[in-house]
Amino acid sequence: MDRKILRNYIYNILYQLTKLIFPFLLAPYLVSHVGSETLGIYSFAGKIMNWFILFGILGVNTYGNRQIAKIRDDKEELNRTFFEILSMQICNMILASVAYLLYIRFTVTENLFYFQLTGLTMLASMLDITWFFFGVEDFKKASIRNIIVKFIGVGLIFLLVKTPQDLWKYILINIGSELFGQAIMFLQLREYISFRRISLKDAYRHHFKATFQLFVPTIAISIYTMLDGTMLGYLYSEEHVYFYDTSMNLVKSFLYFITSIGSVMLPRVTNVYYNDESGEEKAQHLIGTTMKIACMFAFPMCLGIVGISQNFISWWMPEKQIIANLIMMGAPVIIFISMSNVTGIQYMVPTGMYNQYSKSVIGGSLINFCVNLMLIPRIGAYGAVIGSVIAECTVTLLQIFMIRQKVHLGLTGRSFRIYFFGSLLMFAAVYGVGRVVPASVIGTALQVLAGVVVYAAVIILTKEELGWKMIEKVWYIKTSKS
Repeated sequence: MDRKILRNYIYNILYQLTKLIFPFLLAPYLVSHVGSETLGIYSFAGKIMNWFILFGILGVNTYGNRQIAKIRDDKEELNRTFFEILSMQICNMILASVAYLLYIRFTVTENLFYFQLTGLTMLASMLDITWFFFGVEDFKKASIRNIIVKFIGVGLIFLLVKTPQDLWKYILINIGSELFGQAIMFLQLREYISFRRISLKDAYRHHFKATFQLFVPTIAISIYTMLDGTMLGYLYSEEHVYFYDTSMNLVKSFLYFITSIGSVMLPRVTNVYYNDESGEEKAQHLIGTTMKIACMFAFPMCLGIVGISQNFISWWMPEKQIIANLIMMGAPVIIFISMSNVTGIQYMVPTGMYNQYSKSVIGGSLINFCVNLMLIPRIGAYGAVIGSVIAECTVTLLQIFMIRQKVHLGLTGRSFRIYFFGSLLMFAAVYGVGRVVPASVIGTALQVLAGVVVYAAVIILTKEELGWKMIEKVWYIKTSKS
């Protein structure tokens, strides 16, 4: 991993830390002051709105990142491509916004005001150009902007949101923070882009087909992400939408530390694959390394979360023990999403394997829909979590099978066995400590510390190749500075 990739990964991780810490601080406050039922209204409205955002954005987030990465060294082409993609994105989102307002006008009978207010989020999505900065591998600007916006938003929530009647304030703060963040990014854009007049017809002719190709797997993925919450709201209760969102957001917050690698690697793999003489070989090497990194962290994170969840929820949100159960059930998605992020986002998308990628996520989506339909009406959020885990497992297995002839992942090699058995030892330590310490902040911290020490000891004592190289690099940097 070269210095630029490492630097971009660090900036992305800093942002992911804020995404982990702020919900951690906000959730107990919001439940006690606003209430899980009231928050469920906003969660459900967001689920409905996100379907329309999905159809408005199409596959621009991934396509824009990939396309900018391909032509970023050509200033003229970069200007044209950026404005074509942005203009198409704005037009599509205007149509999607109108469709959303019409839909809620004729289908929503309760809390219509909150659904209308939530719809303003579509303005932020309309102007979101994060894909450009990822494409030029400038993660610093995007990450710092996101961190600033998060700080401002959380501060305003603590200051202004006090009762269930303040839900409208909570929604507006979230929307305003996003719009403020987009404004910052447009100011930063001047460093790379000069204004250029383009033809909207050319924009659709050059980019619509490719974004639609990526939209197919995007809509399929959404069936087992957004559809879970949507079906919960319709088939069970809005409160269970909140329980599901809270538990899965906690699980996936840890996942961001791993999938951040994908955001960093996608433009790099794309650029190498298309612009380097030995691009295919280098891309395969990058993927093999990142799969090891993903599994090195995914295995212990998954089992670690299972080990601490009961104690953690007992002091963090003691009146909602259902969340602890959902976290333990949903933890395996960390492993499956980490692996499919490497095989799908980091390899299949950059190398143009759109059809295979689409088939894998469509397969997972169909299974997810069937499991949801059977289980959600009976067991609510538990059924949605089971459906998500099965769906992610299906996608991962299909993608590994599809690229088996192109990339040697070495999943049965020595390193992966060390990660797996080391994580089991770590889980035993975490669970054992949890049995003797009180359910408190200090108790959870001791569990985490025990897990880190045991897992690190396994990596060091076995001299696992990748982990040992990382330790040597850190030691070299430390000694060279001193």
